[in-house]
Amino acid sequence: MKREIRLKARDLRQQGHSIGDIALMLSLSKSTVSVWVRDIELTSLQVERLKEKNRSYGAQNKGAGTNRSNGRSQRIAFQEQGRLKAREGRPLHLAGCMLYWAEGSKDRNTFYFVNSDANMLRLCMRFLREEMAVGEDDFTIRIHCHSNDPIEMKRVEQYWLDTLGLPVTALCKTQFKQGSDKSKRILANGICALRIRRSTHLVQHIYGAIQEYGGFENPDWLF
Repeated sequence: MKREIRLKARDLRQQGHSIGDIALMLSLSKSTVSVWVRDIELTSLQVERLKEKNRSYGAQNKGAGTNRSNGRSQRIAFQEQGRLKAREGRPLHLAGCMLYWAEGSKDRNTFYFVNSDANMLRLCMRFLREEMAVGEDDFTIRIHCHSNDPIEMKRVEQYWLDTLGLPVTALCKTQFKQGSDKSKRILANGICALRIRRSTHLVQHIYGAIQEYGGFENPDWLF
């Protein structure tokens, strides 16, 4: 279904519709539509028609281009910081970056790490606290629990708070996830999703360090 909607959005863009109109027609956010159609270039005639419809189109487009350029420059700078840190040869920094490469989300602006392995999450927390100096108020966790029993859910929540050394204020609303009897046994403590607030600098630092450690370039992490 998502693929069909994406194709429809791209088709509408190729017809010359504005991002705002496409978002309205398909009940999507403008940001989602923008990502899906950003590689599609409008013809000069289509641009002129959009300008007639919205006199501020040119100014908006110029402003958006400037914002994109500034954002990319920032991400490049953050990656360079990560590369410099990698050259120091710190074992915990290396371990944390490789762990995130293997198990973390690859979003360009948000640090998001999900796992059921307590030791893996403990290592991740050590890396964030000791190597990246993440403030305690910036940590949030969300638990995915295979039990909807209130007492059991409370136990699982406390398990992860104790494991990661976090206060109850870091806990977002726990989600119940239906699972098989086998998964309930294996994942008795559920799954913990760790997210860092305001973390563009953090994830881009990690991406830069990964490239330095690995000896390769991945421009996709900038876009």
